[in-house]
Amino acid sequence: MQEIMQKIVDAEQQALSMRSDAQQASKNAQAEALRQGKELIERARHEAAEEARKVVAAAEAQAAALQKEAAAKAQEKAALLKEQGQKKAQAAARFVMERIVDSV
Repeated sequence: MQEIMQKIVDAEQQALSMRSDAQQASKNAQAEALRQGKELIERARHEAAEEARKVVAAAEAQAAALQKEAAAKAQEKAALLKEQGQKKAQAAARFVMERIVDSV
């Protein structure tokens, strides 16, 4: 009878040990999953930040090109307006001169 009791006690201890090992393995697996999850999140953040930097750099380059193009167009228009203004001023001066000459 004592031998049967000892086997029962041994089996209970073995079961407790197995349960403890399983709990520890579960905790370890949870900790590893949490670590991997954090690592994936950090990697995703890093990749997103890098992509954002690339997008901003591309947008800045495009904006600079558009600004340069707009400045060139503005200079062309300013030159055209200046030329037109000079022609109108010359025409007005001729008109005034003709009126003066005709009135004398």
